[in-house]
Amino acid sequence: MKSFFICFIVVLLWGCQSRTDSERPLTITPQIRYEFSGGAGHYNYAPSVIQDQYGIRYGFICENRDPFEIVDYVYLYKGIPTADGYVWQPGTQIIAPSETGWDNCHICDPDVREFKTTYKGETYNWIMTYLGVDQWDSKHNQIGLAISKNIEGPYIKFDRNPLIPYEDRTKWGVGQSTTIVKDSTTIQLFYSSTTENGRFCMREIKMNDLDNIVIGEEKPIRFMGSNNYPAMSDKNIYMVSEMRVGPIEEIPTWVGDVSRLAYMPRTEDMFSEENRWIEIGHVGPEESGFPRNHNPGILTDTKGYMLNDDELIMYFTPAMTGENWLWSYDLYSATFNLKSYFK
Repeated sequence: MKSFFICFIVVLLWGCQSRTDSERPLTITPQIRYEFSGGAGHYNYAPSVIQDQYGIRYGFICENRDPFEIVDYVYLYKGIPTADGYVWQPGTQIIAPSETGWDNCHICDPDVREFKTTYKGETYNWIMTYLGVDQWDSKHNQIGLAISKNIEGPYIKFDRNPLIPYEDRTKWGVGQSTTIVKDSTTIQLFYSSTTENGRFCMREIKMNDLDNIVIGEEKPIRFMGSNNYPAMSDKNIYMVSEMRVGPIEEIPTWVGDVSRLAYMPRTEDMFSEENRWIEIGHVGPEESGFPRNHNPGILTDTKGYMLNDDELIMYFTPAMTGENWLWSYDLYSATFNLKSYFK
């Protein structure tokens, strides 16, 4: 009788354990929701959305200022929580291309984080990394820095930009950055790249004093698509990526059809030469109803970390095909139930 009781307890405990990777569903289907639009003749893409301690969401977005004119600016959309979900205020232009210099054509792909730094004797609480370009062929992209005392601005550009330069004017360059705050002195900067290290890289940068920045070596992160954006939790690193899965023949042929969500336990080496990424789910034409689904980002707290372990919200831009593809760029969200996946 005693041995039976012991066996019963063992079975019960085993049944209460978390499921292993082999027991989890292959993928989970997210819940899709429309969020906001810039209006007729405007596009929204490259979202960086953070949530503060009061539940307010701040969406930093790439948008054109003048209707039907293709020049990228950075806009802020502020989301207010209500009983019926988030209500987004109209977008406000936050930062613009310079009149001359390295970012005088477009600025886009903003990423904003809460990080205290000093600059010219003043203290600032927020940093923005962004892509700037000075060629209309969209080559020679570089990464710049802007800072602010308030999350809503005004943001001023660092006078020694670009933060991450790129010399070759015949290639795409570096950009599409995401920052995760490592500690009070250092950030981890993730970005797309056409350097010799490959299409996606990371650098650690000590930048609590902008007069004494220390930029670490560039490290490659393999097995990625394009437009990759990470977020951290206590256990995992999550990554959303734009992928080209199905046949892409109609314009825009250069925009991916799938935004994928994958993860890797933080005990693994994200710089490994073995593919350790595990897909959780994705948004493709079947999920969104649109043939293109790209430029994904992850809702995080103000320092790049997951809000909780129960769900992940991916913001992305779907689009139609054909001559009006660009003006169909609105912002949507995909909510993934992580609690059901990892239970």
